[in-house]
Amino acid sequence: MIRLGMIGTGRITHRFVEAVEKVKELQLVCVYNPHEKRAEHYVQSVWKECGGEQPVATDSWEQLMELTDAIYIASPHETHYGYMKKALLENKHVLCEKPMSLQAEEVEEVYDLAERQGCILLEAVKTAYCPGFLAMMKMAHSGAIGDICDVEACFTRLTPTNLREYTDAAYGGSLTELGSYTLLPIMKLMGTKYQDVNFQSVYTPNGVDKFTKMSLTYSKGTALAKVGIGVKSEGELIISGTRGYIYCEAPWWLTKSFEVRYEDPNRRDRYEFEYEGSGLQYELEYFVRKILGQEVDVYAGVTRDEGVMASVIIQKYLEINQTRRNVDYSEIQKQVKIWAHRGCSMAYPENTLPAFEAAAKVPGIIGVELDVQLTRDGEIVVFHDENVSRVTDGNLRVVDYSFQELRQLRFKNDDTQTVIPTLQEVLELLKPYCRQQGLLINIEFKTSMIHYANIEKMTIQLVKELEMQKYIIYSSFWAESIKAVKKYDPCAHTGMLASSLSDCIKWARFANADALHPWIGGFDCSIPDEMRQFPVRAWNVEEPFYRDGRVLKETKLTKYAMYGVTDIFTNVPEQY
Repeated sequence: MIRLGMIGTGRITHRFVEAVEKVKELQLVCVYNPHEKRAEHYVQSVWKECGGEQPVATDSWEQLMELTDAIYIASPHETHYGYMKKALLENKHVLCEKPMSLQAEEVEEVYDLAERQGCILLEAVKTAYCPGFLAMMKMAHSGAIGDICDVEACFTRLTPTNLREYTDAAYGGSLTELGSYTLLPIMKLMGTKYQDVNFQSVYTPNGVDKFTKMSLTYSKGTALAKVGIGVKSEGELIISGTRGYIYCEAPWWLTKSFEVRYEDPNRRDRYEFEYEGSGLQYELEYFVRKILGQEVDVYAGVTRDEGVMASVIIQKYLEINQTRRNVDYSEIQKQVKIWAHRGCSMAYPENTLPAFEAAAKVPGIIGVELDVQLTRDGEIVVFHDENVSRVTDGNLRVVDYSFQELRQLRFKNDDTQTVIPTLQEVLELLKPYCRQQGLLINIEFKTSMIHYANIEKMTIQLVKELEMQKYIIYSSFWAESIKAVKKYDPCAHTGMLASSLSDCIKWARFANADALHPWIGGFDCSIPDEMRQFPVRAWNVEEPFYRDGRVLKETKLTKYAMYGVTDIFTNVPEQY
């Protein structure tokens, strides 16, 4: 049994844990993160779902080294080199996520170190270990399509704009994230001794490439790689030869089949293969065989020369674009306005009077955001989820309770007698802050799933009775609610909610909204000229709520000013 330690707790590690379970010689015994709470939260959440023996969660490098024989590195790109070097010096076998390093000399150094230490060092490009891909490489080298003269590989996926691939101006982007995949078949078939390489890219405001086309010239042919995190294209692989070509349909990197095609269009040889789970178990099985000194497929894995070539190309690309990535947005970030999302909802139960009062007292805050629904007997209450079970001891929908029944519910993990408030109670609490500080209130109608009859009219009437019209902004994911607001009060300010900016724009035009309220991960287009003066109030789903067990990871939401964000809804307004 090989005792495995994991460095990092990012997205891929959830699939990795499932893959480890399929390799009988491996046992994941330790999860390391320099932030111990993140390691603990990861272990608790993942093993709550999958069961089994729970690994140790630690921020101690010494403990990680003591417990393990081999290390899997899934930390941010720029940390790979440091972790690889430290682990190899401790005589640990290393499987490192791609790219191993963004500096070619560092890749050379760790390969030399691994050889001196007698350790296995592998790059985790899962496609390089999959049965279908290996069979395709053998077919290409067999001469079935003649001399290979060109390889075209495309890998694109639409990535949320709040993830590292977009926000990391130094190391993010399409080429650093996906280039290793598209370079893999090129290097396997055309070699690592290219003559020239050229790049063409489409960029985000912070200089990160959301799409890159990479052209390579060889003495015996050409190659083309296309990668994108914000542009979608056909993810196919075409290997062109003098007698025919190999076509692998999208997604080629999960190779389940390919065809050998010839001059005669009626002649096609099709080959199909099993592809189990996420495919990560194939690289783990290869890793184990290498550690145990067993025979492995000659075409499998990423060789030293291939790893160095990939890092040379990525390094060259980053150097070319260094100036573009050094754009300073600090002054724009200072202008971003801060809203309390459901109040100070990390410090207090969300959408409650204590959360709103705490938010109103935060210096410099522009406003608070809240959600409204109707009870069975027609009371306007402030609550977010259609079903109350996530945050209270109830288990029905808000609309299934009378107001008095709803009032009896208690918030989870809360020692006080906090209750679900009415909209009138919240408005009366905040009214003095509105008049004295100009505090604004965003009322979101929760009407996208349940179309509460007349909730817009009832809310507007209540606001008018309290003479608070100039402090209120109305929003909804349902465009018909925005239209209703404009019908009952043509002067009301409205914001169109949607997961993507493009949908915000589409439905804002339909409903004649005055502002765009997109998710911070949904900036999939630029703001049109006629909406350049609109407030763009972005919201986040990653921040923890009151005692929900999650750890606050992102502490600078104002950085989204680069996309045109003017306001941020945050659970932790006090930290701004």
